[in-house]
Amino acid sequence: MKRFVFLMIIGFFAGLSYLVAQDKPITPSIIKTGVYHGLSAPLRDLPQMTGEEFQQLVIKGEQKMLNKKLKERHYPYANTALPKGPDPAWQQEMGKIMGPKAPTMNFSGQTSPYYPPDANGSIGPNYYMQTINSVYAIYNKTTGALVAGPTNLNLLFSGVTGSEYNDGDPICLYDEQADRWVVAEFSISGSNDYMLIAISATNDPTGVWHKYSFDVADMPDYEKFGIWRDGYYMGTNNSSGNDIYVFERSQMLNGLTAQMVGFNNPWRPTTIDGFMCVPPIDNDGTFAPEGSPGLFITINDDAIGGGTDQLWIYELAVNWTTPANSTFTRSQQVDVPAFDSNFGSNWDNIKQLGTTRELDAIPMVIMNVPQYRNFGSYQTIVCCHTVDVDATDHAGIRWYELRRTSGTWSVRQSGTYAPDAHSRWMGSIALNGNNQLGLGYSISSSTMYPGIRYCGQSASAYTTGAGVLDIAEDVLQNGSR
Repeated sequence: MKRFVFLMIIGFFAGLSYLVAQDKPITPSIIKTGVYHGLSAPLRDLPQMTGEEFQQLVIKGEQKMLNKKLKERHYPYANTALPKGPDPAWQQEMGKIMGPKAPTMNFSGQTSPYYPPDANGSIGPNYYMQTINSVYAIYNKTTGALVAGPTNLNLLFSGVTGSEYNDGDPICLYDEQADRWVVAEFSISGSNDYMLIAISATNDPTGVWHKYSFDVADMPDYEKFGIWRDGYYMGTNNSSGNDIYVFERSQMLNGLTAQMVGFNNPWRPTTIDGFMCVPPIDNDGTFAPEGSPGLFITINDDAIGGGTDQLWIYELAVNWTTPANSTFTRSQQVDVPAFDSNFGSNWDNIKQLGTTRELDAIPMVIMNVPQYRNFGSYQTIVCCHTVDVDATDHAGIRWYELRRTSGTWSVRQSGTYAPDAHSRWMGSIALNGNNQLGLGYSISSSTMYPGIRYCGQSASAYTTGAGVLDIAEDVLQNGSR
C-alpha cells in the first residue's frame, strides 16, 4: 500500500511537471492575402541560360558577401553541456548488409558559381527538378536527359512582384498527394520582402505553373518548406521574428486567391544573435488524419540554449475561414541522447583534402527535410542533424525516429553515424512505406575531397528499433578536387 501511494505521488508531480511545461498557444502576428499573377509560360519553352548570363552569375557570385550572421557562433553553456565524452549513440562501424537496390540513375546536375550553391531538388514519378541559387533544371528521371533549363528562375516568375531581382535561395518539392510541383524563392532586394511561390498546373513540371507573391514581414532567410494537407508550411531564419508561415495550399493548387498566416515564434533555442531556422515537417505518403495541425521540429543543444539536449516539436493549427483564430505552440520537448553541436565559434569546421580552408558543418539546425509518415495505427517522424562525436571536429550524423500511437511523440530509436575517421555532415533522412530508412550525406576529411555517400537501415533492423544503420555505405559521388 505504501509503495502504491508513493507511486501515486510520483505520478502526480510528474504530471504536474508536464502541465507546467506546456506552452500557451500564440495567435498570428501577420495575416495577408497573396497576389496571384496567372500562369507562367511552359518551362520547356523558356530559353536556356546563355554563357554570357552564366558569366554574369559568376561576377555576381564573386561580389556576393557571405552572411556574417552565420559565421559567429556562441555556446554560453559549453562548460556544463553534455556529453563530456564521446557521443553516447555513436555507431562506429559500417553496416554489413548490401542495399536492396543500387541507384538506377546517377547523373551530374548544374554547376553553381555561388558559395554556398543552395543546391536542392525533388523527385516525382517521371522527373527530377533541381534548383541552385537562381537557376532551375528539369531531368527525365529514367534517362537523366535534360528536358528543361538550365534557366534563370525568375523567368518562371516573370511578371511577379520582386522577380526582377532573381534573388534565389530556392526550394523545390514534389507534392505527392496532389501530384504537383512546388518551387519557391525569396525576393529581398526591393523595398519589400516577398516569397515567390509557384505550383505546377499539372504533374508535368515542364509545363505551365501558377505564380504567387506573398509580402512577408522580413527577410525570409534560409527558408524551408513542408507539405501538409491544409497548407504549404514554411520556417525561416529571421532573428527579428515572424519566422513561421503557412500558405493556403488548396487555393494555390487551383490558381485561386490564397491567404498567408505568419507567427513570431517565441520558442527559438538559440542565442539572441544566433542562426536558427525551425523547419516544418514534410508529410510523405498518406496524409495525417483530417484536422491534424502542421508540425515543425528543431534541436535544443544544452550548450546553446541551456537545459538538456532535446527535440522541440511545434504545432500550427491554421483556420482558413477565420485566420485570426489560427494558433502556434511548442507542444513537446523530447529528451534525446546527449549530443554536441559545438564545432567552435565560426564556420571553419570540416577539413578537406588539398587546402587549409574548412567547410561549414551547419550544426545548429535540423537538416532538410524532416519527414512525417502516417501508417494508420501509428505515425512517425524522422530527422537528423550534424554533431561532433568526440570533441575533435569529427562530424557525424545524429538521426532519430519518433513514433506516436496516440497522444505525444517519443523517441523510438536514434543513433549517430560516424563509422570511420572521415567527417559526415549535411545529412538527409527518409523512411519509405516498406520500413526501410535511407540516409544521404556529404563526406570529407584531410585525406579526402568532399563527396556524397549514403547508407540505410533494413526493414528487419527497423523492426527491432536498435538505432543501427545496418545497410552498407555506398558512394554516390567521389570528389576530385
